[in-house]
Amino acid sequence: MMIGLRLFISSAVFAIAIAIAYWLVAHEIVGTFLLGFMACALIFVAGYMIVAESEANLHGDRDDAKVSDGAGELVGTFTTRSPLPIWTALAVTCIGLGLVISPTLAGLGAIAVLVLGAFYIVQSR
Repeated sequence: MMIGLRLFISSAVFAIAIAIAYWLVAHEIVGTFLLGFMACALIFVAGYMIVAESEANLHGDRDDAKVSDGAGELVGTFTTRSPLPIWTALAVTCIGLGLVISPTLAGLGAIAVLVLGAFYIVQSR
């Protein structure tokens, strides 16, 4: 977990530095906001790793680890024939377009993302 934690924290620091540099050079609020949002998301993941995954014993954190130590590790269950990723992409696109075109479209996209999230949970069991 320590390697991943260092990765997310260093990426967040880099994103903050880039956001500051972008603001000083371009004075453009949207790009600065998005870079700051990216930094916040990376900090959120790092915080989750500290709080919820503090007891994780990953083979990559050991100094004497070999690549073969990670073989057979269960990462998760992934369905290959699910239409949910396509529908999720469409719903997120509706949210993005809705922020530009119509708040109604953004609201419908947000509702669709919530419904699809429930389907993801049901499908993962």
